[in-house]
Amino acid sequence: MSEIVRVQEISSKSEHLKIASKNCLNQITIISNVSSSDRSFQSNGSFKDFVFVLLARRDSYRIRRFSLKLRSMDFDSVTYNLLNDCLRNVLNRRVLVLELDVNVNEGYALPSEVFTCKKVEKLRLGSGFVIENVPKTALLPALKTLLLDKVSFNDTNGDCAFTRLISASPVLEELVIYRNDSEDWKWSRIVVSQILKRLTFRGGGWRDHSGCSFEPISFDTPSLEYFEYFDILRDEYPVVNLNSLVEAKLELYVFLGGDHYDARNLVKALKNVRILSVGAVDTMHVFNTFKKKVPVFENLNHLSISTELASVCWDAVPILLEKSPNLKTLTVEALHYNTQDRGDVSSVCKCLDGYYFLSSCHIKVLKITKFKGDIGEMVQIKHVLEKLPRLELLELHGQASRNDLKLKIMMRLLMLPRASSKCKVKVKFS
Repeated sequence: MSEIVRVQEISSKSEHLKIASKNCLNQITIISNVSSSDRSFQSNGSFKDFVFVLLARRDSYRIRRFSLKLRSMDFDSVTYNLLNDCLRNVLNRRVLVLELDVNVNEGYALPSEVFTCKKVEKLRLGSGFVIENVPKTALLPALKTLLLDKVSFNDTNGDCAFTRLISASPVLEELVIYRNDSEDWKWSRIVVSQILKRLTFRGGGWRDHSGCSFEPISFDTPSLEYFEYFDILRDEYPVVNLNSLVEAKLELYVFLGGDHYDARNLVKALKNVRILSVGAVDTMHVFNTFKKKVPVFENLNHLSISTELASVCWDAVPILLEKSPNLKTLTVEALHYNTQDRGDVSSVCKCLDGYYFLSSCHIKVLKITKFKGDIGEMVQIKHVLEKLPRLELLELHGQASRNDLKLKIMMRLLMLPRASSKCKVKVKFS
């Protein structure tokens, strides 16, 4: 039976709490919208009342998913004790999905039962947790997905809480890490797992890197199939094992010049990838800087290139294409052209050298997004169509809004010569 058999609501001016149960597979969701002027849940008794209601429920009730979101709360030891009593009760009910979005202060420690739960399959922790220690008895035998949203770890005398948590998860398949831009963990800086299949690591970006150390990071994940890595470029990548990689998305940011960066191992480890997305101009420069270490991508069939600056040199594009003998689809965001020479229909940026490297490419599908149809872009399209001998489809995602501009773009495209007699041009206007 799927109908809701019991619903109890506790509400006040600043929050709404609901407990909903479906037979033995119950769902508890707590969502609080507390303004910054409100003292806390406990000031009006709502969070305390909720915990009491939860604790009073019979142990025979099973909770399938527990989601707790607490923001703008004035936490103290009493609130922490209530929170941990609540979590212990939920864990005793064989919860499968545990999601905590609690903006706690320093000094709060998760109950040890969180790290010894035998049933939890998905665990989400955020956004102010500091995990000082993971007990030696930690074991999460059913945990398959772990999401850490701005969670900090400590590494005390070589005993890293992050490493111990990963080691305590013997069937973990997906790991997602979101970090503060300006915060660098005290951790081992190595992700080690023989079974992990999906890894998303979004570290310090370009907005605020003042607290980042640029210290080396290793990824020893031989079974990894999906790798999403957005971060500042680290000094070194001592160990990178991505032998089973299928799809990778890279967005790296370089803040200091010079030759002290060493991304050779990271670049070489991508050799088996089938779908590769390269974002940010700095990422392109990494491939160009370490071009001698760029492997032959025998399995790569779809390459995506994106950049926020169309006028910046794409000198890594020829390198990537020449190293991808079986590439079939190329997606480009914002077609590159030299903005200083828009009026010269013969101008092509020297880094692309007239696109002559395309003559040996096996690309069948070329997709270009953010296409405006100006003269600089049309020059590049002309060179592309003249050089790609096996192109079957040129797909453009245009941004023109007026019908006369759309018609003008279409007429210009139809007049361009093509190296491939099979090539069709398709334009989609947003």
